[in-house]
Amino acid sequence: MGIIIFRKTLRRRIIGEYVLTEEDIFNCARFDDAIGVAAYPVDLHHPLGGDCTLMWCPDCYDIPYRSLVPQKVDGLLCAGRNISATHLALASVRVMAPAMCLGEAAGKAAALCALSGVEPRNLDVRTLQDALKAEGVYLR
Repeated sequence: MGIIIFRKTLRRRIIGEYVLTEEDIFNCARFDDAIGVAAYPVDLHHPLGGDCTLMWCPDCYDIPYRSLVPQKVDGLLCAGRNISATHLALASVRVMAPAMCLGEAAGKAAALCALSGVEPRNLDVRTLQDALKAEGVYLR
């Protein structure tokens, strides 16, 4: 009989101006600073492999711009798996469609920041939302 030793891994997460939570997902949260809408279930892969748990949200939820803006670092936007989210929320927002949405919003926000000379945390989110909508992004 063999002995299995699990190394404890240190998980590092960016803490943003807002931390997206599983409650936001399951309560179909709406945010004034929404930069996208997602509806993928919480897709939690078991750490030992072989199975996963899917927990469905009742409809869709907004992804807030503040979750892309780190609290302690200027000049940086985090998208994809770097978004400020809890473990369970990340299990929904990390998949392809929301990740593309996050990438587009982060890229557009970076361009707007460069053009206007402001830090991402000071960007007028309405301007970003208008720019995203002009390119066909759906915001509720």
